[in-house]
Amino acid sequence: MASLEGFGKFHDVLGLFMERFRMLGGYASLADNPESAATVAADFLRQHGSRTVFVYKLPTGLTQPVEKKLKEMGIQVYTYDSSEDPVNVVKMVDAGISTAAAAVAETGTLVEVAFDDVERLVSSLPKTYVCFVNGSSVVKSVYMTSGLLRSAMERDRVAVTFISGPSRSGDIEQRLVLGIHGPHHVLAVVCGWL
Repeated sequence: MASLEGFGKFHDVLGLFMERFRMLGGYASLADNPESAATVAADFLRQHGSRTVFVYKLPTGLTQPVEKKLKEMGIQVYTYDSSEDPVNVVKMVDAGISTAAAAVAETGTLVEVAFDDVERLVSSLPKTYVCFVNGSSVVKSVYMTSGLLRSAMERDRVAVTFISGPSRSGDIEQRLVLGIHGPHHVLAVVCGWL
């Protein structure tokens, strides 16, 4: 596990993101190498009772350690390439793992840019979601994601989702209830080496 001290000028922004994400009911962790990121993710899934997980296109060097660690813990791993009907597999698994395009510190928000249905569903259907985010793509304000979003919108089919912890609804007897229309547990793993 990494500490904020090793992140130099990003120290304040990363700390703010993690604090705000936690305030919104999410879990946040720093990792300084692929093995520690894999361990954090696998431990989180085990703590929340996940037995099956769909892993969607992780950054180079992260896929193998994550899949290896999950399998060591007895968690069944599904991927886009190993599934004949990935959408239906995502509907059935306990957990999803993917990568955010960015994170916003001031709001404690992960920014997901999805170009297909599986990529979008892996963060919204399973009860538990783990998201890896590049430490250098954690920005201070939403405004700083405008270039990323403009670029994404140039593609024909794109869905942009802002994820601020577990899903929530305030419509039930005027109480805030977590995990109603999506993940009950969300972990953001900030990858310091990326």
